This record gives sequence, structure tokens and C-alpha cells, in this order.
Amino acid sequence: MIKDKLDYFEFVDLCRGQRTIELKGRDKERIRQSRKAFEGILKSNPHKSYYAINTGVGALLNRRIPKGRMEEFQENLIMSHTCGVGPPLEREIVRGIMLHMILNLKKGYSVMRLPTLELLVEMFNRDIIPVVPAKGSLGASGDLVPQAHIALALIGRDPQRVLPTAGLEPAKLQVGEAIALLNGTSFMTSCLAFLAFQSDNLIRTADIAAVMTIEALGCGTKSFEPELQELRPHPGQITTAHYLNRLLLRKTKGGKKPAYSLQDAYSLRCIPQVHGAFRDVLSRVRDVVDTEINSFGGNPWISTKGEKTEICEGSGNFHGQILAHAADSLSIALCSISGISERRIDRLVSRGANGLPLFLARNQGLNTGLMITQYTAAALVSENKTLAHPASVDSIPVSAGQEDFVSMGGWAVSKAREICRNTEYVIAIEILCAAQALDFREPLPEESRLAKIHEVVRSRVAHFEKSRVLAEDIKEIYELVHNGRLLEEAGML
Repeated sequence: MIKDKLDYFEFVDLCRGQRTIELKGRDKERIRQSRKAFEGILKSNPHKSYYAINTGVGALLNRRIPKGRMEEFQENLIMSHTCGVGPPLEREIVRGIMLHMILNLKKGYSVMRLPTLELLVEMFNRDIIPVVPAKGSLGASGDLVPQAHIALALIGRDPQRVLPTAGLEPAKLQVGEAIALLNGTSFMTSCLAFLAFQSDNLIRTADIAAVMTIEALGCGTKSFEPELQELRPHPGQITTAHYLNRLLLRKTKGGKKPAYSLQDAYSLRCIPQVHGAFRDVLSRVRDVVDTEINSFGGNPWISTKGEKTEICEGSGNFHGQILAHAADSLSIALCSISGISERRIDRLVSRGANGLPLFLARNQGLNTGLMITQYTAAALVSENKTLAHPASVDSIPVSAGQEDFVSMGGWAVSKAREICRNTEYVIAIEILCAAQALDFREPLPEESRLAKIHEVVRSRVAHFEKSRVLAEDIKEIYELVHNGRLLEEAGML
């Protein structure tokens, strides 16, 4: 059974796992009653216009659809909206779109028929995943284009013919069902749910990378004391400091610190403030996506609150502005995480700090060491800064000005995902460099968390002795970061 409310973690788990979903009995009854009431209203008011049910859409809202061509209109509406371009979305993101469409439609506020929704549920359960191009959503009248590609497969008109190939009969849509499938924020919601999930793992892994660097450089730890954090008690800052203190060895490694280093650089001593600020932004993103997962974004919709059931029009719940703002905020916050990590990488490799060999290699000159890993990190950080320009400050009117202010939420979540991937790579590079630097220090206490983390890294990537293809090392550690394996294997989940 599908829970009445899901959070982003449960949402991602359903999309990535093998569990099936099922509509509850009360969901089915609500859908039947809603459809029955809808058909009764249409029968009682045959001459009344209802948006996107017996009229065109957007600026064509005043064009009436001939009574005998309603089924044709359903297919026409879906096919005309399948304008996506670009590479196909990952399967898990498409499963997220499908899941959110199911959650949206099962509430009984749309005019969807039960057999159509049950077919979409069966597609999800049997992992019949349509090809959905990545680009084309404005995030305004919902994610029209991505959802249209899902709907195209549902009616058997997709080029891949995924339903007939799986032995299933495509849906024969009836009046009102096409618009119910098209409206909603399912692409933005799916992407933002996965972003929240990845960011949860990322910030904890960034803390681990930072602690590895702190210990490798022999930095002070007084900047992380709980008493200091309480003087400025932002929740994310306090959480970060607590997490750092769980990992720190509580003593300086590698000998006496240089006399001029009365205070460590900002990238080292301001980790609670910078990582903490990210946590506070992420907390807001989680709240937004949890609300959106459990919301209804269709237009028109069926109201049962008054004395009689009504077909209501003019909803704007498909507008993705709040999702676009959340994604843009997360993009900016991710830039801070990648930026401060790159500065720590520089301190590890470029300065011969506190007895460490320059570029963390012996036989310098013959071996370039880890010098060029910082170049890659710097390139990714620069790319992030460009991508972080807020998509939500833009709007281009469409549909002859009828839809005159759009959220650009589709682009906001898409580039936030790219920034998140780049940041995972930067953190992976810091871990690679910090692990190498730790090899030049005294052995880590066997019982420490840091020793276990170092062991996990070394199980994938050997100590650098002489020049080799470092892209492979970076990829290995990236996989540990991206999949949450470093946290899992180190017992940090």
C-alpha cells in the first residue's frame, strides 16, 4: 500500500528499490466517486465550457472541442505536448516522475479514471520506464513536457512501444484524462527529492573530508568547541561542529605547528559556519520537497467541500516557483561546499604544509604527484559558479501571453543536479589528497573512526608512489561518495 504521506527519503527509496506499490481501497473509492461526479456534472451541463475538458488549452481556452471528438482530443493533447529534447533522463528520475504522478492522481481531485491510474501503477511496479528527454519543462503549467512523454507511453504512442512490448494493453483515454496526466510538478519534485537525498550524504561526506584534511595538516580544533558554537546557535552550525568533534582525534598530528599559524585559514576553522549554512538551506529544501510530494497540482480539479461537487478551474498549484527557489538556493549552497573544499585541497597539495611533501609525492619532478587534481577541482568549482546563476529570476511568456510568468523550475533542478555531481567530485578529490597526506603522518589509532574511513579509501585506491592515471582514482572515490558507500562502510550512516 502507498502511505498517505511520504517524505523525500521514502520517495527515493521507492524509486530505487524493488518494492511494489498498491492503491488503498479508500483511494480507489475516492477516484471512482470523483469520476462519477465529474461525468454527472458534464451530463447535466452539456453546453457549459470547462477548461481543457471540452475546450483547448493555454491561449486556446475559448475554442470548444466538438462533442464527438473528445477521445481524439485526449491523444492530440498528449502528442502535441511531447516536445522534449536532449538526452534521456535517468531511469530513477523517470520512476520518480511516475510515482509523483500516481501520488497526485490518487487523491481523487483530478478526473482520472481508476483503470488508467492502475495501469500507471502497474508500469511503475513492473519497471516499465518510458524514455523521457531531459529538456523542455518551464515548470509553470506543471512539467507539461516530461509528463507528456510518460502519458505518451501510457496510450501506446511512444516510439519504444514499452507497454505492448511488455504485453500490456495501452490506455484508451476518456474525456478529461489527458489534462490530468499533463498537469503537475512531477519532474521538478522527482529531481528535488533525489537532490535532497544526495545532499544529505554529501554534506556528511564533506565533513569527513574536512576532518581528514584537518588531521593531515595538523590544524587546531578549538574552533569547533561546543561552547563557541553556542555563542551563535544556528542549527546547521551546531550540527556540523558536533559531527566534526565525533571524528576528530582531539590532538594535533605531525608535530608542532608553525609559529606564524596562530589561527588556521578560514577554509579550516570556519567549517562549522560554512557547512552549517549548507545544512540550514538543505533543511528548507527538505521541507519544500516533502510538502510537494504530498500535494495536488492539477487544473482543473474536483471540489467536494461545498454543498455539491463542482468542477473548479483556475488553479495555479502546478506553478513551480517554490521548487525553483529551493533548487536555486541549494545550487548556491553547493557552490560554497565545493569552493571551500577546493581551498582545502590547495592547502594539502600546493604548500608543503607542516612537513608534507609538495604535491604529496616523493621524487618530485620525476613525479608530478597530485598537483593536477587541484586543477580538476578548480575547473569544477568554476563551472559550479556559472551554473549557480538562479534560473528562477528568469521568465519567458508562452502560449500567446496566457501563461505569462513561468518558474523555470525545470532548469533550476536540472542544473542543481549537475552542481551536486560536480561537488561530489570535488569532495572525492579532497578525500584522495587527504588520504595521501595522512599516509605521511603517524598511523591513525586503530579504534578511531578516521582509521576506518582511511581503510575504506585505501581498499579502493592505493597510496600514490609514482605517476599513474589519477582519473581512475577520482572515479573510484567519487563512487564511494555518490552512492553513500563511504558513509555505510565506515559505519557513519
